[in-house]
Amino acid sequence: MRRADAFDVIGFDADDTLWKSEDGFREAEALFFDLVSPFTPNGIDLAESLRAVEFSNISVSGYGVKAFGLSMVEAAVTATAGAVPSSVLGQLVDHVHDMLRQPVELLNHVPETLSAVAATHQLVLITKGDLVHQTRKIRTSGLEHLFTHISVVLEKDVQTYARLLSEWGIDAARFAMVGNSVRSDVLPVIELGGHGIHIPYHVTWEHEHVDDPNVNIEQLTALSDLPDWLAKDVDAASQAT
Repeated sequence: MRRADAFDVIGFDADDTLWKSEDGFREAEALFFDLVSPFTPNGIDLAESLRAVEFSNISVSGYGVKAFGLSMVEAAVTATAGAVPSSVLGQLVDHVHDMLRQPVELLNHVPETLSAVAATHQLVLITKGDLVHQTRKIRTSGLEHLFTHISVVLEKDVQTYARLLSEWGIDAARFAMVGNSVRSDVLPVIELGGHGIHIPYHVTWEHEHVDDPNVNIEQLTALSDLPDWLAKDVDAASQAT
């Protein structure tokens, strides 16, 4: 049988799977360090301060550019004991606004790859982050019409995937999720009884790192490899693993 015959629905992550995202956060971090470090006392690890604030705020503000912007401002004030000038905070806020307005930059071969997979399978999009910003990116990407269902969620965990698949009438065993994050796109779906396909991006947010997933993970070099991967013939035993 073809590998494709094992799936009815293919799900896709958005950020750093379909379009660039983390690159912008890294650029914002570099600006943060440049602007805030002159006011930071010796002995303070500014990178660690930002990371700690960012991670602790996830439960309060979630994910995305706005949440990151709030964390940068909070970390700047905390790490400098309030010494950071308001002009610096203003520059950080202005940069966050620029990030929110930045046009979507699709990764290589995304439209043709999605079109090829959509010819044989139902496609859904599951992404986490700020609802307004993610919706804007989806609508301006030119890809929205390819997906039967789209959901912007607060977290991508087993409970969220189970809820969405149930609402959409999708059998987890016949579902494959494609994305750049092992933590968010692969492991929860595998735990649910589905299939995860990891396509690494050249840079990954530390929060998404998984040191030892303890499962065999299917990994492709690029999204453009997906149609050929689906088209390959595999025996039933191989497909089950």
